[in-house]
Amino acid sequence: MNLPLHHMDFIFQTKLGTYPLAAQCEMLAELGYQGLTVSAWSKELDALASVKPRWGLDVGAIYLIYGRGLEDFVTRIFETAEGCTRIELALDSGDGVTDADLRMIERLLPICERRGIDIALYPHGRYGMQTTTEAVALCQRFDHPALGIVFNGYHWYAMQEGSLDARLDALWPWLRQVNLAGCRMSPLGWGGLATIEPLDEGEMDNFVLLGALERRGFKGRCGVLGWESMGGDVYGNLQRSMTAFRSMEARLAAHPGWAVMTQLT
Repeated sequence: MNLPLHHMDFIFQTKLGTYPLAAQCEMLAELGYQGLTVSAWSKELDALASVKPRWGLDVGAIYLIYGRGLEDFVTRIFETAEGCTRIELALDSGDGVTDADLRMIERLLPICERRGIDIALYPHGRYGMQTTTEAVALCQRFDHPALGIVFNGYHWYAMQEGSLDARLDALWPWLRQVNLAGCRMSPLGWGGLATIEPLDEGEMDNFVLLGALERRGFKGRCGVLGWESMGGDVYGNLQRSMTAFRSMEARLAAHPGWAVMTQLT
């Protein structure tokens, strides 16, 4: 597959503070990553346009959460973002997808058209929009070329949404990016759902997920989800995930049939 591999910047936000953007980019470039996703609360959003020319990394997306009262903040990110043309948007304005979410998307789509930005809806456990099913329904409702979906293996697994193949088939017309994490179901994990770990840890079989993507011809970028609860050395965790990802890709190229599962009965 040899897909572009990005890492979300959450991994750099630790209990002791946040690594500066320069250190983040230097680590990622040294380890062979192709880019990163930056959280909207980063203090260095105004420096994103310098990332590609300085470190050779793509800023694949800005991760942004919409909740009630954040309308102006969300709109400002869409209006001012530079060095990035995609916003991964999590919706958390209430229980389930609400009218406020619909109004927010309606407000943002004209900005996307004007600025050449697209939205990748980000299903997120314990938020209002938790599942790929809800994200697909929104894409069908708006039927807009600037609106798509992030498939996040962690949240799909944590929410126990069901058949991997069925969910990928359902969202495929709107798939913009795939995010991965090592994870295991645990009340000690994020939101009491599941842990977030490097790709060589946990009970979630990312090799099978990569196989399902390969069979469908996926050529987009993959992002790795990190979190402060992983602990330890950030650089070491980045390195472990990179090594695991490329190892899975090589194994899949040599043995594609290994990623086809027999269904549990």
